Amino acid sequence: MNFLNYKNEVLHIEDVSLETIAVDVGTPAYLYSEAKLIENFNLFNFALEDKLGKSFKKLIAYSVKSNSNIAVINTLQKLGSGADVVSAGELKRALKAGIKGENIVFSGVGKTIEEIEFAIGKNINQFNVESIEELKLLSEIASSKNYKAPVALRINPDINAGGHEKISTGGSDTKFGIPYQESIEVYELAKSLTGIDVIGLDIHIGSQISSLKPFQVAFEKILELYKNLTNLGYNIKNIDLGGGIGIAYGNEKTLFSLDDYANLVKNTFKGVDSKFIFEPGRCISASAGILLSKIIRLKSSYNNNFVIIDAAMNDFIRPTLYDAFHSIETLKNYENYNKKINYKIVGPICETGDVLGNLFSSNTLSSGDFIIIKDVGAYGAAMSSNYNSRPLIPEVMVSRDAYNIVRKKITVEDFISFENIPN
Repeated sequence: MNFLNYKNEVLHIEDVSLETIAVDVGTPAYLYSEAKLIENFNLFNFALEDKLGKSFKKLIAYSVKSNSNIAVINTLQKLGSGADVVSAGELKRALKAGIKGENIVFSGVGKTIEEIEFAIGKNINQFNVESIEELKLLSEIASSKNYKAPVALRINPDINAGGHEKISTGGSDTKFGIPYQESIEVYELAKSLTGIDVIGLDIHIGSQISSLKPFQVAFEKILELYKNLTNLGYNIKNIDLGGGIGIAYGNEKTLFSLDDYANLVKNTFKGVDSKFIFEPGRCISASAGILLSKIIRLKSSYNNNFVIIDAAMNDFIRPTLYDAFHSIETLKNYENYNKKINYKIVGPICETGDVLGNLFSSNTLSSGDFIIIKDVGAYGAAMSSNYNSRPLIPEVMVSRDAYNIVRKKITVEDFISFENIPN
C-alpha cells in the first residue's frame, strides 16, 4: 500500500493534503498513517499464520522503543499486539494504550529496583533477564512480595548482526545478555532462587538486519539450548526470538521477505511445543511515518546547494547518529521538469553533523516550500530531544480523510517551567 499519493500535483497522506496539515498544525511535524501501521502489522501476523498455522502459539510483542506514542501502540493493540518494553516509562505507555500485563515482556539491561517493583505489580508476561546480578535482585524483590517472577534468560549467542555497529546487540563485545557458554549454569542458578519461575528463553541479536543468515545461526543455537534445557527437565513455555527485521530505506537492496522469515522459524523449530514471542518494531512502524518540514532558506557555498529546513537533528537523529539514508521528496510534483539539482538538506542546529540527507529536485526550490523525509516512523520522534532549546515537535495520526494531533508540541516555555533559579 502506498499511503502517499499526489492529487492535483500536491502530495497527500492517505486522503489528507500535506499542505493542509502544514498550515493547520505547523512544521516540523511527524505524521503517521494509521492504515500503513495496520497493514504492516497484519503482513507480519499473516506471514506467521500462513507458514506456521493459525493454531501456532505466538505473541507479537511490538517493540515500543521504536515508536512509543500511545496512539501508535493503541492502533496495534486493537489488532491483538502485545508489547516489548525496556523501561517503566514504556511499560506505563503500553498499559495506557490498553495492552494487558499478560501480553507485555520487560527487556533491558538496566532495570532498577523501582522498575522491577512496578512491573511485578502489573503481572507482566515475563522478565527478560540479562545478568546474574539482575536475576538475584529480581528474586529478592519478588520473594519479599510472595511472588515468583516469570523469567526468560536473554542469551547472547555472540553473533554480529544489524545495519550499524551501534544497533548490533548479539556480539560478545556488547552489554546485552548472558554468554551462551554460561547459559546452563545461569539457568541452574535461576531454578534455585525462590522468587524466580523459569519459563523461557530469549534472544535479540540486533536491529535493521538485512539477511536471514544471522537469524538462522542464532535460531539454531537457541534450539540446541532449548533441547539441552528440556533434557535437564526444564519446561520452556516461551521462546522469545526478539526483533531486528530490517526494512529497505530506499537506497538498499530488497531484503528478505516476511514469508522467508516465517519459513525459517517453521523449519528451525518444527516439533517444539512452546509459545513463540516476536518483538517487531521497525518493520511495523518505520514505513508508516514521515517528517514534514518547511524550507527556511537556501544557501550556496562553494559547490554546495544547502537547503536549510525547520527540522533538525534534534528532531530526527538517525542520519547523524547512524549515517542513515532516508528518501526526501517535495510536496509538489515536479516530474515534468528535466533539470536535476542536488540539494543538501540541513537543519538549523549548530552542529556540522546536522545533515538530514540529499534531495535531487527537478525544480528550483524556494523558501517556504515543504518537503518530507520518509520512513521515519521508527526511531524518529522516540529519539528526539530539545537540544539547542528547541521544542519537541507534534505528532499527528492520519486516518483516511481525518487527522488528529496525538502529541502536541512541547514548547520551550514548557521546558523552562520545570527549571528554576536558586535564591
